[in-house]
Amino acid sequence: MDHQQLSDIAKKLVAPGKGILAADESNKSANKRFEGVGVETSEENRRRYRQLLMTTPHAAQYLSGVILYDETFWQNTDSGQPLREYLSEQDIMPGIKVDMGLIDLPGFPGEKVTQGLDGLPERLAKYAQSGAKFAKWRALITIGNDIPTDECIGANTFSLARYARMCQEYNIVPIVEPEVLYDGEHSAERCEQVIAHTYDILFQTMRAFRVDLSGAILKTSMVLPGKNSGNPVNIDEVSERTSRVLKEHVPGELGGVVFLSGGQTPDLAVQNLNAIEKLGPYPWGLTFSYSRALQDPVLKHWAENQTDVAASQQLFAHQLQLAAIARDGQLQDSQLENDNFVSGSQD
Repeated sequence: MDHQQLSDIAKKLVAPGKGILAADESNKSANKRFEGVGVETSEENRRRYRQLLMTTPHAAQYLSGVILYDETFWQNTDSGQPLREYLSEQDIMPGIKVDMGLIDLPGFPGEKVTQGLDGLPERLAKYAQSGAKFAKWRALITIGNDIPTDECIGANTFSLARYARMCQEYNIVPIVEPEVLYDGEHSAERCEQVIAHTYDILFQTMRAFRVDLSGAILKTSMVLPGKNSGNPVNIDEVSERTSRVLKEHVPGELGGVVFLSGGQTPDLAVQNLNAIEKLGPYPWGLTFSYSRALQDPVLKHWAENQTDVAASQQLFAHQLQLAAIARDGQLQDSQLENDNFVSGSQD
């Protein structure tokens, strides 16, 4: 383990004016999105669409890294160059999603645990040898009647910590993602309590497994009222609660913090990020790791105009620019006017 290398990669991922594109949707999730806009589901169409995103001119100005799904990690551009190598040439670090998805937690109705630890060292060795600089593992925490339980949080943070330590053995920076789900009827106050408790258990467990926190990144939800709570999302409340829970429960030596958009509309995702940044300073870089908040308008346009790649890339560059400005707390309301944002879903 090279502690300095891990720390340097983490800091680069959360550098000012840049963020991470989450392009790691599973084939099932990607196909569902394609079906929603009338695009034929196929490996080639998934490759063409993700190539469009990653070869967007000037993307490197706004992107520090891209999280890839295994299929995409091994795919090539039209010219035959591996997409991961193309990204590296543009000074965009290639990352890889390594978890194997969610399964029910036996004995705990409504709660999930993430699988994928079996065989992980062998997979990490292969990814590292092929250029991966960072990885991601997503856990899911659901708020409901009598949940989340400490057993669920404990099972998921145990897996996150073991995964993180394994990554660092191969000089891959781990992104740990304990997503607190936006779905539900809970209040913002309840969400803040759950996130704080999850952070406390997560970092205690990561330390127990001797994870180098300076070479790790937290991917987190913002503090939001449940989607079905009837309470509107208030930017001031979201930013105040999110900023507070981060400052009070995330170790200062951590390598960085990135946000998932988690069901917010794309404009709200950047407005909330902008407001959170303004409540700094923070001891670590704080940026975006968005999927649909960046991609939804692009996918919709591409579906209707697949031959006009340049226009889709121009739209994607615009989405990236807005997120990058918000990452520095410099977004103005006027910059969102007349934007054809569409509603997003979970990353």
